[in-house]
Amino acid sequence: MNEKCNMIEVLQHTRHDWLNRLQLIKGNIELGKIEQAKRIINEIVLDTQHEARLTNLKLPEFASMLLTHNWSGHSFRIEYEIVDDLQVSQLDDKLLANWMHRFFRELDDAVHPLYENHLYITIEPLDNKVLFLFHCNGVIKDSSALEQWLISEHRHAEKVEIRVVSKSEIVVEAIFN
Repeated sequence: MNEKCNMIEVLQHTRHDWLNRLQLIKGNIELGKIEQAKRIINEIVLDTQHEARLTNLKLPEFASMLLTHNWSGHSFRIEYEIVDDLQVSQLDDKLLANWMHRFFRELDDAVHPLYENHLYITIEPLDNKVLFLFHCNGVIKDSSALEQWLISEHRHAEKVEIRVVSKSEIVVEAIFN
């Protein structure tokens, strides 16, 4: 029964998102802003392509986490891009999803919840490995616990590098194989 409830929730959120997008397009057309409507349509096409690439990774827990993240009460929203069609059969779905869940939890604590915070995730192939580039923009209230966690969690990824830390930006690179 729980799985059916989850499916209904997913359908409700998806329907709500699509209705919002359609209303934006319709509103822009009614206002004569055809170029703006076309831009929104192009964004939808691009988002759908990234969703397709994500689900084609055959990492169901990881994909589900990214696809549903913005529907829950996090202190940041995510956008992701998957560069090329990745072959990630070597990645452990459960390990990756657990690592990402803990990373998101630490990031939730690091950013100020009352501000607009965004995490941009780029996923791309790198010599039989997968590179994850995390770029967070927003208001960082305290990154020390996140930095400590990233250092201690290095054992789960081949490489974790903190590239930038400031009051408005965090950039982290992680390589998994």
